[in-house]
Amino acid sequence: MYEAHTYEWTHPPYDDKEQAAPIFGNQLFTAARKAVEILGDHLSAAAGPGGRTAHLRTGGTVFTLGICDAGDVFLRNEELGDVRHLPHVNANSSPDAIAEAVFNHIGDIY
Repeated sequence: MYEAHTYEWTHPPYDDKEQAAPIFGNQLFTAARKAVEILGDHLSAAAGPGGRTAHLRTGGTVFTLGICDAGDVFLRNEELGDVRHLPHVNANSSPDAIAEAVFNHIGDIY
């Protein structure tokens, strides 16, 4: 159903023009906030360290939303260590499309 990967994501893609400025971080936080709107107020959204990722939190579970080196959007369940690429979205997708993909994955669980 979802493509899982086992390697550790260590850094986001960078924009060559903005030396050391991560790209997509704001879009990920916007996507996380939109996912909270869709999923309900039992979740909360937060920007990740350095704006490189975003986080969704429900109860004691934290999900990290990020972009892997290949440009795919991933969602990692920090409690389980489970990492999934979200289907049909990538780094070029709109925050709305990413939020919908997050909903399709987390909505099945919660």
